Amino acid sequence: MANRKYLTLILLIFAGSGWAQLFGPAVTINGADLSREKIQAQIDHMINQRGLNSGGITQPAMYKQIQEEVVDQLIVQELLWQEAQRRDFVVEDELVDERLQQMKSGFDTELAFLFKIQAGGFTEETYRDDIRQQESVQRMIAQGISAGISISDEDVEHFYNTNVDQMRTPLAIRARHILITPNSTALADHRAAKGKAESILSEIRDGADFMELATNRSQGPSAARGGDLGYFGLGQMVPAFEQAAFALRPGELSEVVQTQFGYHVIRVEDRRGGETAQLEEAAGQIRSYLAQLALQNAVEMLVTTLREEGAVEILLN
Repeated sequence: MANRKYLTLILLIFAGSGWAQLFGPAVTINGADLSREKIQAQIDHMINQRGLNSGGITQPAMYKQIQEEVVDQLIVQELLWQEAQRRDFVVEDELVDERLQQMKSGFDTELAFLFKIQAGGFTEETYRDDIRQQESVQRMIAQGISAGISISDEDVEHFYNTNVDQMRTPLAIRARHILITPNSTALADHRAAKGKAESILSEIRDGADFMELATNRSQGPSAARGGDLGYFGLGQMVPAFEQAAFALRPGELSEVVQTQFGYHVIRVEDRRGGETAQLEEAAGQIRSYLAQLALQNAVEMLVTTLREEGAVEILLN
């Protein structure tokens, strides 16, 4: 009996001190408790997702940042789940079962599925709860928020006029080239390679077939395709090659161009893109973009309101 009294006294002392925070909830959100175990499991999961490991985080500030990120995500999730319940958007058991089976079908065995969710800090029961929460929140967003968003023709036209410079389709060209590579870094070998390239350029200008010369004499990997490089856009080739190629119109030949790969003769086959899309062509994409932006803002405003009006207490040290 004496030992039991001492134990009771110790627990009472701990309950009135900081030690209680080691075992109590980490966060309370409008009376709902968020456990330390769940937060820690989510922290470990995020660390693994980012290719880190617990031993690799040696700076307390880095760990604290991840902890704050996890806590914030879980608070937002709980606030939105509570709001979905208040607005009566909770999904049915049948939908939860369907989503759970879809998840399980992506694993070879039931055990593999359980290992996966346990790594995220879930049992199958708590994972079902998480599915219900996420699906309910998505239903609330789709039916209770997104359905009320309307983008007018005036909104679309204003965005188009304000961002007309961004309405150009990406410019791309299709080109062929013949590459002659020097045998070494010696100046004499570079001069010899450049001389061969200039000789080939002269032959093409005199009427020789570019594709045939590329197939038989180019030293680049595209030789088997008659020097064809396909379509490419800005930023995909080395600067000297790109500058020369994009300066050409279809059918035009470059002078001999030197890059780190050797000496090139380039012919542009086709150019496409670079035109400004008309309002009628861009309207659909603009309307979709503005709707997504408005939805994002609406959800952020809802979360801000729920935080301000709710009772959120963070008990972590």
